[in-house]
Amino acid sequence: MPKRRSIPIHSLDKVNQLGILVRRFTGMDPETDANLAHRDENYLFMVMEQGRARMVVDFKTITASGKTIFCILPGQVHYGISAHNVKAWVVAVNTDLVHKQYQQVFEQQLPQLLPLPVDDTFTGRMGQCIKLLEEVYLSANSSTFRQQATRSLLDAFIAMFAEVYAATDPTTDNSHPRTLIITRQFKGLLSRNYKTMKSPAAYAAALNISTPYLNEAVKGATGLPVSYWIQQEVVTEAKRLLYYTDKTVKEIAYELGFDDHTYFSRLFTKAEGMTALTFRKQYRE
Repeated sequence: MPKRRSIPIHSLDKVNQLGILVRRFTGMDPETDANLAHRDENYLFMVMEQGRARMVVDFKTITASGKTIFCILPGQVHYGISAHNVKAWVVAVNTDLVHKQYQQVFEQQLPQLLPLPVDDTFTGRMGQCIKLLEEVYLSANSSTFRQQATRSLLDAFIAMFAEVYAATDPTTDNSHPRTLIITRQFKGLLSRNYKTMKSPAAYAAALNISTPYLNEAVKGATGLPVSYWIQQEVVTEAKRLLYYTDKTVKEIAYELGFDDHTYFSRLFTKAEGMTALTFRKQYRE
């Protein structure tokens, strides 16, 4: 593995100023840097119509076959492994164009965000929506109405996408809506603030509720306490940096917001059952 001080980050800002990119995908170019480990600042939404594709997302090998949808969130480290007879659409969208309610649906699925099968009707509808979206945002017309039309089509596309994921989420039981709202708000805060906010009390304060109530809500919705989810977010990012960069454990600890790198090392060992350096050596071999 070549030495790296950071994980490459792809940004739509370098592609266009619209915050949207639509691409028709029919295979993998072995020379493209999309097949090298990287992360995106934006969301990636994939609608696969046929074929079989394999990729790695945050150390998990993901396989998508047939008619499938899949989402990769901003910050997740990923790369393609193989694609056979694939026909798919890929839509990249800047985070600020994805409504919070949709972001919460996808974040709620972590750390098990997986491809989901869909039927002919759904893929046909999504294909039509994507083609129209592509037509509108690529048009030469730069009027306000074009921007509004683009945003409306994008919202419709993401809403259909989110609806499929929401239907598979066991925490969407509406018998305790307040609990679910709190849990989704917590996970949204966590994904953006895990480097600076490390305690359940900090998240409870940000949500203007008590720490016991936050713990009760999150554990009731997910089966796991707030402290677990905070640790999960920190350790996942630590694993990315250990594997994909050559930063020292001390440097990684400071990057993740720990003043005491020995405390970080103990936390990692407890969570993974091995030291950070053992993890790096084991997964790189």
